[in-house]
Amino acid sequence: MQNHDVIVGVDVGKSFHWLHVCDEAGRTMWSRKVDQDERQLDEVFTALGAGGERVLVVVDQPKNIGALTLACASRAGCDVGYLPGLAMRRAAGMLPGNAKTDQRDAQVIALTARVMPEALRPAGVDPKRAEMDALTSFDHDCMTERTRQLNRLHALLAEVNPMFEAAVGDQIDSPFVLGLMEHFGGPWGMRTAGQAAVRRWASKQKRVPNDVLDKAITSAWAMGHQPGGALIHEQLAIPAAARRVAELAVTRKANQARINQMLDSHPTYQALLTMPGVGPATAAVLVTTVDIALFPDHDRLASYAGIAARTRQSGTSIKGETKTRSGNKALKNALYLSAFAAMSWDPAARAFYDKKRAAGKRHTTAVIALASKRLKIMYAIMRDNTPYRP
Repeated sequence: MQNHDVIVGVDVGKSFHWLHVCDEAGRTMWSRKVDQDERQLDEVFTALGAGGERVLVVVDQPKNIGALTLACASRAGCDVGYLPGLAMRRAAGMLPGNAKTDQRDAQVIALTARVMPEALRPAGVDPKRAEMDALTSFDHDCMTERTRQLNRLHALLAEVNPMFEAAVGDQIDSPFVLGLMEHFGGPWGMRTAGQAAVRRWASKQKRVPNDVLDKAITSAWAMGHQPGGALIHEQLAIPAAARRVAELAVTRKANQARINQMLDSHPTYQALLTMPGVGPATAAVLVTTVDIALFPDHDRLASYAGIAARTRQSGTSIKGETKTRSGNKALKNALYLSAFAAMSWDPAARAFYDKKRAAGKRHTTAVIALASKRLKIMYAIMRDNTPYRP
């Protein structure tokens, strides 16, 4: 990152920000509150660069309450950056005192940006990238909510009839099973309606997974004991959860179509889709969060994503590698889920995972190791804009 004449550390807040401004030598120019107001922010950043000074504005939150600050700074011609919270807390420990105030936090941000610019991360405000980031964030929220509702559905069915849950569990997210739960509520609702009514309803559905209907009916009628609260679950919670899962599936399908449309002509996005286990959501996260020109090698990108192993060593007696808790969470989650999905489609990915498990690694550690290995290939695809080659 180039040298700057003025460095501005911004501790962002909902109603106001605290700005600490220093020069290239670290001397404080001023430190004060500025309201979360577009006019005030424009005036401050324009004045700082009025004499042709090179100004760097660094925030501790690049989105939501920090978005307006970044937009105003960029509009005024300032460079912008983002200091992650973990890096900020570590830097704060090197300064005198242990007070936690807005004024001190802004000072920490500014001083860290001045002496350790490598700790900063890009915080661009490109409108197209912002739109894609918003869409992929929404899609990730939908995916998380869908997983939560599916887990809830598994738990409710296991409570009312564990044999029924085991019978339909593998197909619980299929449109047929979700429709069955929404229409009848569950195994006890099916019994109340009768087998003939269940089969009549099933005959009108477009796709019925093999043997699922027979398994559902057999297991629903196999249990004699009706647990307390089962009818309430089937009247309220189970249909609501099934309906929500189905709605989220439709929303995610629309999201992915829109992502594909927005990135249809993006060569890196299309190249990433050729890799097993990389779908539209994962490819979109990589394209929107990673400027490959900023990462000279795979290790830097792995560190940014938070999937690089952290070596711990003291003398010659204590050695080891542990996973880091830092990194871009959205990118880290996308890479983890991509690696997990790849184990079902890519024999090489499955073999690597099994090898790590056989070596004594836990499931999460093995998946992260696989994600790091796959990121090397993704890095090459993004760097060269070339499709995946096995």
